[in-house]
Amino acid sequence: MSDTTMYMIGSISVPSSWIALAVAFVIAFGVVRIRSGKLPADVFSDALFYFIIVWKLSVILTNFETVIKSPLSIIYFNGGIVGFYLGLAVAGVRIVFEIRKNYSVERLVALFVGAVTVQVVYQILMVAMNPDDWIVNLVTIGLFLGFGVLVWINVHKSRSWAIQLTVLWIAVHVFVAAFQEDGITATPVIATACIGVFFAICLNFKRESEEKL
Repeated sequence: MSDTTMYMIGSISVPSSWIALAVAFVIAFGVVRIRSGKLPADVFSDALFYFIIVWKLSVILTNFETVIKSPLSIIYFNGGIVGFYLGLAVAGVRIVFEIRKNYSVERLVALFVGAVTVQVVYQILMVAMNPDDWIVNLVTIGLFLGFGVLVWINVHKSRSWAIQLTVLWIAVHVFVAAFQEDGITATPVIATACIGVFFAICLNFKRESEEKL
């Protein structure tokens, strides 16, 4: 989904993607907190915090000269695509650190639900703030919302279900992206693929570890 709309918050112009992400993070945190309790919600919020901080501060690496000339540019800019993926990597390391501390499959599933919720809310808000062809809008909202409901209802029923849903998540986003302007190589699609594979590996590892006990 293309980011074409800017919104004024005070005296600052903010792209719609930032607003969509912020709202998605808040809603996702609430979903994890209500469904799974304080501990998974705390880990989820920590991962989001590290992602945002690294994404924002990575502008120092990607645009060092600008930051040196104008330190306040850190407030207005971020590390772009490079910083985005660095943020994801650091958030992933944070989750892996928790997994090593005897983190259960159920709590890991809760984090996966949070990640899916972020993507579902983000996509719906981006459609609302950046209107596109009605068919693209319908496909985007229908499939993401449908997948979100499927996850929220079924993900805790079975550990095998959870792993299969990570793969289905990637497939759904690739299918939706085929209708969108940016196509299947867009950053959100690649991010979904990375996060989906990450959770699939982690869930399978934890399931096998617990079955050996």
